[in-house]
Amino acid sequence: MNKFTGLAAVSVSVLMGVAGGIHAEEMSAEAYATRAIQWVKAGKQSEALADFTKAIELAPDKAVNYRNRATFFIAAKQWEKATADYTKVLALEKDDLASTLNRGFACIQAGQLDQALPDLNTVLKAQPDNGRAFKYRAYVHSTKKQNVEAIIDYTKAIELNSKDTDLVVARALVYVRSGDKDKAFADVDAVIQTKPDDVDALQLRAQLNAEKGQTDAAIDDYTKVIALKPKEAQFYSARGYAKLKKGDKDGALEDFNKAIELKPSESAYYVTRSYIYQMQGNADKAVEDFTRLIQMKSDNINLLNRRGDLYIKLNKFDNALADYDKVLAKDPKNINALVGKGEAIAKKGDRQTGAEQLQQALELTTDPKQKADIQRKLRNISVGPLQ
Repeated sequence: MNKFTGLAAVSVSVLMGVAGGIHAEEMSAEAYATRAIQWVKAGKQSEALADFTKAIELAPDKAVNYRNRATFFIAAKQWEKATADYTKVLALEKDDLASTLNRGFACIQAGQLDQALPDLNTVLKAQPDNGRAFKYRAYVHSTKKQNVEAIIDYTKAIELNSKDTDLVVARALVYVRSGDKDKAFADVDAVIQTKPDDVDALQLRAQLNAEKGQTDAAIDDYTKVIALKPKEAQFYSARGYAKLKKGDKDGALEDFNKAIELKPSESAYYVTRSYIYQMQGNADKAVEDFTRLIQMKSDNINLLNRRGDLYIKLNKFDNALADYDKVLAKDPKNINALVGKGEAIAKKGDRQTGAEQLQQALELTTDPKQKADIQRKLRNISVGPLQ
C-alpha cells in the first residue's frame, strides 16, 4: 500500500505557450519554447527536450525557460534533472514559491527527503494554508518514521482538502505504526463510508479487524477487496489466513490454491498450504508442496528437514533418510537432521543405530526443549539415553 498517490506531477499544461507559426530564420528563445510545447503535445519527447534546451542556451537569464524544462523533466519522471532546473529558476527568481514547492516534490520523488524538507518549510512559512506542501511534508515525516509530525501535517492537509481520502488512509497508516489502531480504524472506516470501493482503506480495515480477532469482519472486507482486485494474489492469501484463524481449513485451502495460481513464485503460499494439508491429514500433498519449495529454494536445508519429517509420517523412511543425508552433507552437526535420521533408522528396524544417532544429537544440543524431545524419542524406541 503506497499512499504517495496524491503527489501528482506538475501538469505540462503550465508550460508557457505562444500561438502562431514558426519559421527557422526567425527562431528566438521564445519560439523554441513554443515549438517545444507543440512537440510535447505531439508526443515528440526528444524533439521537445532539444528545443527546451535551445531556448535556455539562447536566453540563460530567463527563469521561464528553466521552469519549462523542469516541468518537462517532471512529466518524464527525471527527478534529478527537474531539481537542477528548478534550482536554476530559484537562483534567478528566489521568491518563486511554486518552483520551490515543485523542487521539493522532485526531491521527494528522487528519494532526497532531507533536501525536500527545507523547500516545503519555506513554502509553508509563506503560505500556511498550502495543502500540497502539507501533504508532501507529511509524506516526508512519515517516511522518516516521524509519526507525530506526520500525523500533524496529514491532519492539516485533510482540513484543507477534506475530499482527499488518500490523505485519511495515509494518516491511518501512521496511526498503525504509532500503535494507535483505534484511530487508524476510525480513519479507514470513515473513508469506506464515503468511498466503499477504496481498496487501500478496505485492506487496512481488514487487517485491523483480523488483528482484533474480528475474523468474520476481516473476511468480509477481504472479499470486497478481491471483488475489486480479483487478480491480486496477496488478497486471497490474506483472506486465507483469516479463514484459517477461524478454523475454516477448506476455505483457507481454496484461497491459497488461488493465490498460488495467480503467483506461483511466492514461496510463502506453499508453506502455508502445506501446513493446511498437514492439518487435514494429507501428508502426501504437503510433501508435494515442500518439493516445489525445495526446487525454488535449493539452498534452504530446513526445507529438506521438514520434508524428511513428512516422509517419516508417511512411513517413507528411505526418502526421509535421503533428505536428512543431504542436510548433513552440508551441515554435519545439524541437530534436526540427526534427530530425524535417528528416528527414521529406528523405525526401519535398526533401533540401536537409530539410538546412537539420536544420542549424537542429544550431546550436541543445548536447548532444554530439544533435549527433552530427543529423550522422549529414545524412550519411544525402547532405548534410554546411552550415557
